[in-house]
Amino acid sequence: MALNAQLDELIQRVLPVVQHFHSQDMYSPHAATISKSGELSGHALTSDGTTQLSVMQTIEHFESQFAGQAQAGEILATGIFYHSPGVLVSANGVSMPPADTTDDCKNIVALLEHVSGDSVYLLVPYSGETPAFEYAVGKLVEKPAKVFLHKHTPGKKPWWQFW
Repeated sequence: MALNAQLDELIQRVLPVVQHFHSQDMYSPHAATISKSGELSGHALTSDGTTQLSVMQTIEHFESQFAGQAQAGEILATGIFYHSPGVLVSANGVSMPPADTTDDCKNIVALLEHVSGDSVYLLVPYSGETPAFEYAVGKLVEKPAKVFLHKHTPGKKPWWQFW
């Protein structure tokens, strides 16, 4: 599967940062965007110590924030990185849920999206223990878009007609 060059750049620049934090036993989600001018920006949530967000809440926060920026035309690409036990297959399709505990962490997952329509999971399995993790080659799996939701263009009608 060919990946948009901007998503490839995002992976090449952010994944090493995520792996560095991982080598220090830090498992918090990280995110990044590429602006319409081509600038890469990193994103992380910090806590005041009183509020605890789950990994899923953090992912949803980033998706919501990035969807607003995408709709405003401010960004071209996004990546949200977190740890997961792996692929979960169900009747509803494929998902890669966040790990509940550090013992469940077996993969780094990136939710990658681009304005061109690319929307994929990057799954990077790993083994080992702190600080010497070994990472396997990543695999790409298509996923439903959450950030760059393409709108139906008015004026274009389907070739079929309701009766």
